[in-house]
Amino acid sequence: MRVPSILTLAVVAASPLAGQQRFTGRIAAVVESLGVAAAARGLPVDPVIEKAIEGSAKGIPAERVTAALRVIVDQLDTAAASLRDGGISGDTIAIAAGEFAITAGLRGRDITELARTGRPAADVTVGLRVAGTLAALGVPPPESVKLVSTELRLGRPPADLLALPGRVETEVARGATPAQAAAGLTRAAAAQAGGPGGPGGPGGPRHGPPPGKSDGPPPHPPHP
Repeated sequence: MRVPSILTLAVVAASPLAGQQRFTGRIAAVVESLGVAAAARGLPVDPVIEKAIEGSAKGIPAERVTAALRVIVDQLDTAAASLRDGGISGDTIAIAAGEFAITAGLRGRDITELARTGRPAADVTVGLRVAGTLAALGVPPPESVKLVSTELRLGRPPADLLALPGRVETEVARGATPAQAAAGLTRAAAAQAGGPGGPGGPGGPRHGPPPGKSDGPPPHPPHP
């Protein structure tokens, strides 16, 4: 009797049908092979398992499911390397979030930029999910990354980050394009922080006397 592998047990546990879900022989073999190799490199295997379950449930041909699984592993490798470049290593949840962002249209350098904001891995993970969601809503990836990285550098809590897609959708409903909506939110965040266009920032309103003037009373006339 063959002892089930760790990955096989994970497949059963991950399935909402708890053991009723079955892979075809070919897909099961590919999941086993890719999953074991991915785990050995410190990558999460859940995205691979979930895609296999999805493909099997939809009756997608095995060769197409296999190709999709290989793409996911490549994206996980890219996400992991990009996070390492940004100073975050070994966080499988962040890697999975990076893979999600790549699927939505972000690139490795975008993930590195978000990782370099100096925020904890948990916050970067949320940022990656939000950036991917924004891209899926039609925001160009550069604008998505700029908005999310600005919010991360300002130390915004996860709840504020998670609210960004809804705020973009609100602006789109008012007639803005997704890119315009994201750019407007980025400018607003920068203004609150005193960045370009904000109070005290370049191009922002200035307070106090103009250059060369003094706040004090005018000088007394000289004594005769």
